[in-house]
Amino acid sequence: MFKARAALLGLLALFIASGIAASTASAAGPYWHVNGSKLGQGVAKQVKLQLKGTAVLKGEVSGAVVVIECKNSISEGATIEGQGNVQGQDKGRLTFTQCTVVKPTNCTVVEPITTVQTKSHLVYLPENKQQKFGELFEPQQGETFVTLKFAGKTCLLPATNVKGTVAAEVLPIEAEGQEGLLNFPETQIEKVVLEQQTRKIGLFLGEKATVFSAAYGARLETGEKWGVFGQ
Repeated sequence: MFKARAALLGLLALFIASGIAASTASAAGPYWHVNGSKLGQGVAKQVKLQLKGTAVLKGEVSGAVVVIECKNSISEGATIEGQGNVQGQDKGRLTFTQCTVVKPTNCTVVEPITTVQTKSHLVYLPENKQQKFGELFEPQQGETFVTLKFAGKTCLLPATNVKGTVAAEVLPIEAEGQEGLLNFPETQIEKVVLEQQTRKIGLFLGEKATVFSAAYGARLETGEKWGVFGQ
C-alpha cells in the first residue's frame, strides 16, 4: 500500500512538474506594460504614432532606382492589446503625406499613401544586443501593405506593391514613460524571434528588396506611462 501511494505521489509530482515546465515554456514575452503592470488579457489601449523627421523608402522598380521621402505620417486606429502569456500584439494602419519622389526626378507619387490594416507583434531581436526588443509589422490579410501609384508626363514607373514584413526597434526597454519610440533602422532588421521561433523577414518593392527607414514617437491616448518588458 505504501509503495503504491509513493508511486502515485511520484506520478502526481511528475504531472505537476510537467505542467509547470509547459507553463514556463509558453511564456513567450516580451509584453506591454502600462502603469507598472503587464497589460491584461483582452485589455486594449489606443496609441497615437507621430513621425519624427522623414520617412524614406528606397528600392527599385522596373530597373530604376526609386527613393521616396515623406514628411508627414500618422496612425489610424493604432491599438496595443494584452494577450496573456503570448507576446504583445497590436493593430492599425499608417497614412503618409507630403511625399516627394527624390528618384527618379520626373515622377511624383499619388497621395495620400495609406496602408492596409496591419497586425504587429512584440518580438526579440536576436542580432541586436542593445535594443533587444522590437515590433514586427505585417498586413492583416495577404502580403501587400500598400500599392504605390506614380504620376508625371514622362514618368514610366508602373503601380507597384510594397509587401512583406518589416520590424522596428522599440525604445526604451525595461522602462516606462509617456512617450516611446519605434525606430525602423536604415539597416533593415532581417531576423526576429516570435513566440520562441526565429523568423526571417523582409520588405519588398515589387519583387526587389527595399528599405524603409523612419522613427515614430508613440503615446497612449490616455496619457498613461507605458513600455515593453521581458516579463
